[in-house]
Amino acid sequence: MLATKGVYKYLADIVFPNTCALCGKVIKWNGLMCEKCAEDMPETFEGLIHIENTDGAVGVFYYEGDIIGLIYKLKHGDSVFNFAELSADMIADKLRNRGISESIDIVTAVPMHFSKKMVRGRDQAELLARFTADKLGKPTDFHLLKRKKDSTEQHKLERDERQLHAEEVYTALSKHRDISGKTVLICDDVITTGSTIRACAAQLKSMGAKKVYACSAAVSAVYKKSGDCDDIVP
Repeated sequence: MLATKGVYKYLADIVFPNTCALCGKVIKWNGLMCEKCAEDMPETFEGLIHIENTDGAVGVFYYEGDIIGLIYKLKHGDSVFNFAELSADMIADKLRNRGISESIDIVTAVPMHFSKKMVRGRDQAELLARFTADKLGKPTDFHLLKRKKDSTEQHKLERDERQLHAEEVYTALSKHRDISGKTVLICDDVITTGSTIRACAAQLKSMGAKKVYACSAAVSAVYKKSGDCDDIVP
């Protein structure tokens, strides 16, 4: 169970003082950000990314500056649950504002191989998905897709190599719930070229999903434009 309810946050604060999602300053037990960060938020992405095999993707922050460090901490086990919850809050708002949230039936995540999850102590995409599902009041299912064991780091590959690699390592689980006609939201920590989301969405649609939307805590700064925009990932 996520510690999003007041009683859990209050009790946790007694042992582990609550800190700002962005700067780490100690704050009131039921807050997510300090006043300074709330007034001076990092620039956010307001567009809809059109990734092949999806019906659109939303993101929160740009993957630059201090956000890079927060994503790193989210991946490698530091206590940044407030950053995940803040991102999920903003993702939920973006999905509601675009009229997408009501159609979502299931929330899932880009899968991590269990051996890596054991080393890291968490799956950051799954953590974000759990918070997002909680904010939307939707069920989760993390038994739809799997990642084959592979030591290649996706971020070190060129664009074309990323796509081929993603298509090879992400597959459907042999035994999964029937998602025929369902709308699935898949979560990841960062969207860069869209290769991972593209491959996972293709699998979900081959399993019967009617629509697949995606979301992330951060998107590549290449999507940066002024005002609200729609960006295409070929």
